[in-house]
Formats: sequence, C-alpha cells, structure tokens
Amino acid sequence: MLVLPPLHRETAVESDDSCLYLVARSLMLIQSYFGTIPNVIGIGPSSKKVYDMIVRMRKENAAYEKPLTPQIENLVLIDRRVDLMTPMCTQLTYEGLIDELFGIKNNMTSFPGKFFQTEAEKKEELSPKAKAVILSSADPIFNNARDLNFNAVGPYLSKKARQINAAYEERHDAKCLSELKQFVSKLPHMQAERKSLELQTGIASLVKTRIDKKMFNQCLLTEQLLREGIDVDKPNDHIEELIYTKAPLVQVLRLMCIQSIAADGLKPKLLEHYKREILQGYGYHHLITLDRLDRADLLRSQERSPRKVYPIIRSTLNLIVERVDEIEPTDVAYVHSGYAPLTVRLINWMSQRSGLRSIADMVKHLPGPAFHEKQQPNTNKGGADSSGNNHTLVFFLGGCTYAEITALRFLAQQQNTNCSFTIATTKIINGNNFLETIIEPGTGE
Repeated sequence: MLVLPPLHRETAVESDDSCLYLVARSLMLIQSYFGTIPNVIGIGPSSKKVYDMIVRMRKENAAYEKPLTPQIENLVLIDRRVDLMTPMCTQLTYEGLIDELFGIKNNMTSFPGKFFQTEAEKKEELSPKAKAVILSSADPIFNNARDLNFNAVGPYLSKKARQINAAYEERHDAKCLSELKQFVSKLPHMQAERKSLELQTGIASLVKTRIDKKMFNQCLLTEQLLREGIDVDKPNDHIEELIYTKAPLVQVLRLMCIQSIAADGLKPKLLEHYKREILQGYGYHHLITLDRLDRADLLRSQERSPRKVYPIIRSTLNLIVERVDEIEPTDVAYVHSGYAPLTVRLINWMSQRSGLRSIADMVKHLPGPAFHEKQQPNTNKGGADSSGNNHTLVFFLGGCTYAEITALRFLAQQQNTNCSFTIATTKIINGNNFLETIIEPGTGE
C-alpha cells in the first residue's frame, strides 16, 4: 500500500498535483515486475493526469522496458472526486466499524484498557493501559469476521465458540494413546483459536456498546434518509441539534456533506444558514474550513451546478437497496446496510461489460474525463499475449474505505464474476480522517 499525504485535499483544494507523480512512479514499478497492463480505464481528472504521466514515462524508458508477459489485464484508476458520498457514510462491516470508532493505522488499533483488564488487574486496582491490537488476516477469526456486516458478527462468533468447545470435548472420546496423541497435536492451534475468539468477542462487545448509543443510531438514520434524497432541500433537525449541543464538528460536517452531495449542492439560503450556525457554534476560524469544503465539492451551493445529477446516478446504478440481507448478503450494499458504494458499482459494471462503453451515458455525469486506453508493449521486445488473464488492479486516488475493499472482495467471490481484484490506494480513509485533513484547527478543537 502506497501511503501519501491527503491526496484529495492537495489536488482538489490546493490544486497541487505533485503527489500524482509518485502514484505514476509506483504504477511504473508494478509494470516493471508484472508486465505492461494492456487496458487502462480511468475516471476523474487525477486519473487522466496519472495516465498521461505513465505514457510519458514509458516513452522515456522505452529502451529499458522488459519483455514480460502481462500478469494484470486491467488497470482501473478511480479519482476520489468521482464518489465523495461513500467516505462520508458510516461503514457497517466489522472492520469498517472498528476503523470508524477507534481508527486503524498500519493494521493496528488501540482500545480502552479497562475493557480488557484481567481479574487480577481489577483486584489490584491497577490503572488500565490502552490495549494495542494487530488486525490482520494472520488471525483466522478476524479474517473471517472482518468483511461481515456487524449484525452477522455475533452469530459467527457464537458458532465459532461452539465449534471450539466441541473440539475440546473430543478429548473425552479418545479411547487409545494414538487418539489422545492426535488431540494433543491439535491443542496449540485450538488454544490460539480460543485466545483469538476471546479477543474478537471483547472487541465486538466494545463496538456494540458504542453503536447501541442513541446518538450513533440517530446519526445513522439521518444519513440514510439524506442519501436517499429525503428532505435534502431544508434544514435538517438532527444536524441543527448536533450543532446546538456542540457535538464534535467532524460529526456535524459529515452529515452536512451527505446532504450537499445528495442534493447536488445546497440551496444558497440553506447553505448560508448552516455556515452561520457553524461559525457561531465552533468559531470563526472555520471560515477556512468551509471554504476548503466548497473547493473540495463536499459542501457547496447549487448555484455552481443547478443540474440534478446524483438522483440519476443513484437510480441508474441502484445505489440504494431497500431489502438487503446482512447475514447472507447477495449484494454489495450490505457493507452500508442498504447503500452500495458508487465506485464499486462502476467497477462491477466495467468488469462485467468490458469497459466504459456500457455506462457511457452514466459516466458523462461524473467528474471527468473518463477514458479507456490500450497500452502496447515495445514491439521490438516481443510482448506476449495476455489473453485469458482477467486480473484487475484497482487504484483509488485520494483514498478508499474498508467498506469499499470489502465490497470488492465480495464481488470477486461471486460465481458470475470472472474477475479477480488487487486493490491499491494512496490511503485507507473514513469520513472522520478524510474531513480532519480539511478542518482548520483552532482553539478548542
């Protein structure tokens, strides 16, 4: 994973494209190991700039290009500006919620120590220390739970506990020395699983205590109504309540941004009303914050673009799924309990229908340009045919969420999808850390 400074802020807010050079260099390095990628599909201004840099770099390095058989068939470049709604929405997968509530950095997160104290520590009244936890696929229980909707995590952990207990009970059925020896050989693995289960059960319980709070559920309901386009042209009662109670600013701005994106910009009077409330409630230094949000297309006026585009996209790509099965999902919308990430819908359509041609009418509504280019290996190097390979490298420029990663994993596992994905991004983001790079710090923040 290539970790860069906040690319969306630098490109969209500060008009600084220098970080895109590092993306282009990383893709050139990938091609030096895995061959020239024949098909390059891109959507968004940063995607086009990265591709143009790659074309120029290939010309400059033509004499050094290796004759490798392409192992990657498609490269999909997705500019974060194409889908600003998804990072604003609350992720409802197990891993996504951990990131939302506690933050995950380099596969590590920390939890309040008091929830993981042993009985001995409680008796000695030792002050609890924060518990650092590595979250990776090396832990089989976390690996199986990470992509589940949180409503499916409890049943999974309960099932796993029964399986582990049943495995321990097998020792009573051992009738000879060889059977007992076989049980003993499994014991280290079973003990590791039990320890992992205890950890993940503790984390899940901690997450549940947070999401059961009234404030969390009110915010979740508000964002669901707003992204469906309900009452987006008037002041939202819950947003105003959050401002009056001095809720964390990032929480208020996430809902405002969802309302602005769903309405393709707020009506001028409504936008001025929100701005006035923010400045009076959180400080006038946030004039800078509001200006940055405007330049980032997160909180803007309808006067800039009066056309209603988002409702068309939402309907055409079926972003809102009313009846989604969270336990045994059949649609990627389960990652947000009824909302399918626009980026993943686009990638799914492109992979199933061979590129942008099938969604040309849709792409014209998105921040452009959109392109589908062919890359040819150096002819005098004898580039080999890559037919039969259907591996796609998806590169998110400006960050992607754990929910989007989960949704792409889900797509790759479907029987009707003859495609595998590798995901690259400039950063793993969520709504909080995405906005925190834009919010102007000040006294009391």
